[in-house]
Amino acid sequence: MEAVCSSQLQDLPTDPLLHILSYLHCRDLVRPDSALSWYELFVQTYSDLGRYVDVYSTLKKNWDQLKQFLHQRCPRIISSLKGGALEEDLDAVETQIGLKLPDDYRCSCRIHNGQKLVIPGLMGSMSLSNHYRSEVLLDVETAAGGFQTRPGMKTCLPLTFCFHTGLSQYMHLGEEGEEGRERGELFYPCPNQRASDPSAIDMFITGSSFLSWFTSYVQNVVSGDFPIIRDQIFR
Repeated sequence: MEAVCSSQLQDLPTDPLLHILSYLHCRDLVRPDSALSWYELFVQTYSDLGRYVDVYSTLKKNWDQLKQFLHQRCPRIISSLKGGALEEDLDAVETQIGLKLPDDYRCSCRIHNGQKLVIPGLMGSMSLSNHYRSEVLLDVETAAGGFQTRPGMKTCLPLTFCFHTGLSQYMHLGEEGEEGRERGELFYPCPNQRASDPSAIDMFITGSSFLSWFTSYVQNVVSGDFPIIRDQIFR
């Protein structure tokens, strides 16, 4: 059966073959230290990352753009990035929290599993006369440790963390409409001080999905919309 599949793929016309390979990054196919053929390398990569075929190319491109920029402008941040997580690590987190992680978030963790808990944070800093914030992109294991089950924040996973304020951006992993949120939505929680119910949480939405949240941030960084001051990204 394997030989038949191999023959079929290699016999494909150029256009559909290029379409298939467009879902992979060129660096994933060009590995000088590999003794595998391009087809064997494709099969190996697809078997490992195939579930992310709809988002991998976009996320890999944005991670590469961000790292290229950080190498030049923010070397302290680039040195804090962690390597990619394994599928087993992500599966273990899903078992721990009892919910599935969105594929776009899982795919990003496979490329880089967040950063070390250091300042400055990858996800930007803010500074006023009496206020400073710098958000670290959490690795998935640390994020799972902060998974919320309390009323008002049920099934919410922290993606970022600020040491100075204790604030995080969260991603909702529950059902559509649960506590007024959509699945995969990212937000800052804003406790409603006027509500009699302490679980009443307003929110400032920062993204409709991890993919849109991360890629829009990266493009703001690499385009120069966010200034770089003292080796930090300010937004």
